[in-house]
Amino acid sequence: MVTFGYSFLPTNTTITHKTVFGEIIDLKLPDGTSVVLNGNSEISYDKTSPRNINLSGEAYFKVKSIPSTKAKFWVNTKDLKVEVFGTQFHVSTRDNKTGVLLDEGSIELLLDNGTTQKMIPGELVSYSKEYKAITHDKVTQELSYSLWREGTYIFNNTTVYEVMKNIEQAYGMETEFIDEELKDQKLTGGIPNQNLKICLSAIEKSTGTRIVIKGKRLLIFKN
Repeated sequence: MVTFGYSFLPTNTTITHKTVFGEIIDLKLPDGTSVVLNGNSEISYDKTSPRNINLSGEAYFKVKSIPSTKAKFWVNTKDLKVEVFGTQFHVSTRDNKTGVLLDEGSIELLLDNGTTQKMIPGELVSYSKEYKAITHDKVTQELSYSLWREGTYIFNNTTVYEVMKNIEQAYGMETEFIDEELKDQKLTGGIPNQNLKICLSAIEKSTGTRIVIKGKRLLIFKN
């Protein structure tokens, strides 16, 4: 008698979408949710649970609501979990923290420390598990913030130093301020970031600076 043995290998059911530096992609998830993924970012989910997303980097979500089942949608980062029914919001995991800006609808954040934060449109929450720091603000003209929305950086009272940090993370560049005092100059407005040269040109015009690309370095001078 001959006995045959069968070995069944587990099937990988994880779907991953990843962008390289300077790349932006538009995605449509199986449930109809739209995701715009910024450069140097990644989302993943299991085929059996496409409304439970893991995010590293930066993305803008337009969640498809399912009224018949009231199905929730989750975005998981290392700091928190965003719980949604159907809405539009931005999530960034840059600089050892997670920032969430709500444009439309309502969401609840489940922070790594066990607490929850409910959000309404126009609010910005930032939380760092590493530094145990949280801010919860209403977006106003006075508030200093930077965010990314569908291919455009939006800055408000943001220092040029912080502006260039966003560029570094999306394009894999290093910034060097030849004139150090330029770091503290403030910028307010929208900057397109689908193309590095166009992005840098817009920053130059808004700040009166000159930015020179030298390999993977961005040299910033007074104009």
